[in-house]
Amino acid sequence: MGLLDGGLAEVFSSVFSQFLLDGTLYVPNRVPDGKGGFITGEPTPYAIKGMVDSYSAVTMLAAQIPATDSKLLVLQNGVDVVPKPGYELTLGGFRWKIVAISQDPAQAAWTFQGRKIG
Repeated sequence: MGLLDGGLAEVFSSVFSQFLLDGTLYVPNRVPDGKGGFITGEPTPYAIKGMVDSYSAVTMLAAQIPATDSKLLVLQNGVDVVPKPGYELTLGGFRWKIVAISQDPAQAAWTFQGRKIG
């Protein structure tokens, strides 16, 4: 495994996780109902480590990010699911809905565009 194939994720996590906030990623639990729809159950929680940050004014303007959204940085190491827009998480004392996701080249962390909910 090369450094840019996820090899840095464990190193990055071991160094920085002690400085980050505990949180929970909630993955929707949807099961086909046999009629073309889905039955939604309780979401599956995954422990995460991350931080809440803000976007620069330039980034917000260029990407048309609303002033209400925040940048959420979450370590990937130890999270056995790939998040998708629409998933929710708790971090920094707030509940967030993931609007958009990007990933660093080393596959050590995700950057979520998060919108406060609730």
